[in-house]
Amino acid sequence: MPKTSEASQTNFNSNRLPSTEASRAKINEVAFQAVSREHQTFSEEIRHAFNLVLASGRMLQSAEISQLENQLAVRCNRRFAVAVGSCTDALFFALRASEVQAGDEVLVTDFSFGASATCIRRLGAVPRFVDIDPQTCLMDLHRAEQLLTPKTTAIVAVHLYGNMIPPKEIVDFARSHRLHLIEDAAQALGAEFDGEPAGSLGLASCLSFDPTKNLSAPGSGGMVLTDDERVARGIRSLRYHGIDAEGWHRELGYNSQMPSLTAAMLLVKLRHFDEMQRLRGEIASEYLQGFRDLPIAIPRRDEKSRSSWHKFVIQSDRRNDLQAFLLASGIATKVHYPFALRRHPLFATTTDMDHESNSDLCARTVLSLPIFPYLTTAECAHVVESVREFFNKQ
Repeated sequence: MPKTSEASQTNFNSNRLPSTEASRAKINEVAFQAVSREHQTFSEEIRHAFNLVLASGRMLQSAEISQLENQLAVRCNRRFAVAVGSCTDALFFALRASEVQAGDEVLVTDFSFGASATCIRRLGAVPRFVDIDPQTCLMDLHRAEQLLTPKTTAIVAVHLYGNMIPPKEIVDFARSHRLHLIEDAAQALGAEFDGEPAGSLGLASCLSFDPTKNLSAPGSGGMVLTDDERVARGIRSLRYHGIDAEGWHRELGYNSQMPSLTAAMLLVKLRHFDEMQRLRGEIASEYLQGFRDLPIAIPRRDEKSRSSWHKFVIQSDRRNDLQAFLLASGIATKVHYPFALRRHPLFATTTDMDHESNSDLCARTVLSLPIFPYLTTAECAHVVESVREFFNKQ
């Protein structure tokens, strides 16, 4: 069953909630996510880090920002990293830096969070929605090839639920069709495929530090990673009003700076990131073992890959009934995602995919279960037992 690190044992163990919550804990109430438990576990380190920032007076463009950029560049095997206000901005800036123009077409999965495609519309470019492989829920590159036109200039490769698109396949696809490759690794920090870390692919990669992510900020935050010095320099200008290194306004920019306090917290959590990833993996293993004989599907992962387990997703034709049953059992769940992207009104004029697709099928069947580093042994068991109870009653 899931365990905690020795360093965390004074505040938390796998058999009880953190002490400040113990008095109101109920075994049949399982939150979908409890980032507060991370904050309690690392509270002393976080307070110390915040005090250093406050004492320095550098609320923006501080040493903490540079340290975070450097550490994530190393972790993701990149030369440069640029912290920005959100992953949504990161994706937009990466496309801007790749010189995608208004009217260009950009390939993107039809099954993801909206920011994977809204960044394309923000540029005035046209998202071409690619259906997915129903077994992996990831972009089907054979279908992507069918959507290529002379206007196609880029592809946004989205890793989903913590599972990576095979790196060699997506890199070779982009190279063979002369497309700029932007890696949307918002859900995949910590994932690997055959030794290749998420965040290392293409012209630029984008990370998210949203409170729901594996490395979570006290608010929003994002990062662009690249090996291209020109791209890094351009994004540093874009994030700060379009001002270049000499102080000139060379282009229309934005105010998308990461606060120093955000970077300070992320640095604390980054020190414990590998341990938190190990805990996620243990919980995922417990789920996989507990569900192995049930009539559900789980998005397939290549044997060469290591998931970051950003989400633990199951698929069932009885998704809505199962979700209602789990809610009645005190277990919070979510649907990621309830609609294929092309179905949203925002994109209604940009798609010619009116037929039923694999993306539509997944939207009707996927259900995300609670998975976070400090989910207790008892809570994990309650989820497994409740899912089993639902199907055993049928």
